[in-house]
Amino acid sequence: MNRTIGQILVNERMLTNEQVETALEFKDENKCFIGAACVQLGFLEANQILEALAIQLYLPMVNLNHMNIDSDVLDYIPQERARDLKIMPLFEIGDQLTVAVSDPQNIQVVDTIRKMTNKQVQLALSTEESILWAIDGNYSSGAAFGKEDFQQGADAMEEASSEENIQIADSIMVEAARSGTSDVHIEPGDGYLQVRFRKDGVLDKFSTLPPSRTAGLVSRFKVLAGIDIAESRKPQDGRFQQDISKDHPVDVRVSTYPTPYGEKVVMRILDQSKGVTNLDKLGFGKSTLQQWKSAYTSGNGIVLVTGPTGSGKSTTLYATLSRINTIDQHIITIEDPIEYRLKGIIQAQVNERAGMTFAAALRSMLRQDPDIIMVGEMRDRETIELAIRAALTGHLVFSTIHTNDAASTYTRLMDMGTDPFLLTTTIRAILAQRLIRKLCTKCRVRYSPTAKDLDHIGMGDYTGVAFMPSKSGCKSCGDGYSGRSGLYELLIPTLEINEVVKVGGNSEDIQEIALEQGMRTLKDAAQDYVKKGITSIEEIARVL
Repeated sequence: MNRTIGQILVNERMLTNEQVETALEFKDENKCFIGAACVQLGFLEANQILEALAIQLYLPMVNLNHMNIDSDVLDYIPQERARDLKIMPLFEIGDQLTVAVSDPQNIQVVDTIRKMTNKQVQLALSTEESILWAIDGNYSSGAAFGKEDFQQGADAMEEASSEENIQIADSIMVEAARSGTSDVHIEPGDGYLQVRFRKDGVLDKFSTLPPSRTAGLVSRFKVLAGIDIAESRKPQDGRFQQDISKDHPVDVRVSTYPTPYGEKVVMRILDQSKGVTNLDKLGFGKSTLQQWKSAYTSGNGIVLVTGPTGSGKSTTLYATLSRINTIDQHIITIEDPIEYRLKGIIQAQVNERAGMTFAAALRSMLRQDPDIIMVGEMRDRETIELAIRAALTGHLVFSTIHTNDAASTYTRLMDMGTDPFLLTTTIRAILAQRLIRKLCTKCRVRYSPTAKDLDHIGMGDYTGVAFMPSKSGCKSCGDGYSGRSGLYELLIPTLEINEVVKVGGNSEDIQEIALEQGMRTLKDAAQDYVKKGITSIEEIARVL
């Protein structure tokens, strides 16, 4: 019978029984592996946990820093694939290939290696950092680097491999994922290193670290994301997957940007386990949702979602596509980037270096016999013209554009050179939206707003009560707000609106007609939220 990791750690005199009990309690409370618990508690280093795992699974440990790799085996596994899987081929004996891994319990990786190489696979254990370093050192000749760059890379890798930097990076990501953070900012400055979290659309300080941590922490995230650690003079992008707890991985998109004080890192956290939000739960009013349904089931034409960055446009489109994703529909998307994987939908990502632009992808999509097309963003005239062509040939096209309200979308498209007549014949709906923070229902505070507060958001005639966030928050929220909901303004083109568009009318004229015909604005939706106690007056003022 195999011994548990805890038993091995005690038998090998790495931990006491009391420490194991503490680690087990920490593991249960924080829903993580016992190894991670020991590291976070400061009982052990990551390599010691790996040693215990080697004992448990009867696998050898290898030091890749002092190991000669058989160059012939590199042909079995391409460099990029090795980096993605975090594996390093070492040598082969007959029909058996020995491969270094950091997670020997990932059966999928082992199966992938076996299928790729058509070999029997023997595992050896090494740290993830050592494996990534070995990949860079053995697959690449280093001809593209000068001596200075190579030394910088070596120094950066050493910093990234520091146990302290690993622990700091892990704790940042775990806390970010658990708190519902969407973006993590690592910001070096003059004499400080600041970490900020964006939660529910608002940035707030998480911690401040000494500036000496900048290089090591940045290098750690660059290693995880597969980014060139020797390059610090230009922006770079990458991504990695982080295990927050057992069976709970999150995808992390990483962007670096050079500053005078070191590289700034921003990481977008995409929690795939949450899945795509149901369309009914986004905050649509009953009437607006019914109109939106009529638009996305129209069969052909262009359906647009507009709003600033971070307003939830992608979420709305994903929820809508999920609703209409049936066996009799062929749906293709081009996105930048793909944020969530949608089963049954063909998704592709923009790659401008390879010539995969929105326009180029859209042109190819039309040869794939699609029923429904989603283009991540209307960025240029060519993309718009191709989308119109697709709509005119019987396709339903979804896309996004950046405008302040629904009516301004028409003038924005005309400013980009689009024929007004084509807009009137293809556009089926324009949905403008924002995301607004919801008050925590457990600690919100009832009060009577002043006339000045009400006038500020156009509610001067309101005589009822309102709610504000608790100054100190509570255990459920922390800051008085909990979650977000959408504000929506849906413009459905009518004969009167199309007549104004045809003659190149301005957004004010289009807005006026839409209001006369019953369109509810973003401000109307926000005011309803205040009356229902869903959000606060100050939140409306911030968002609108």
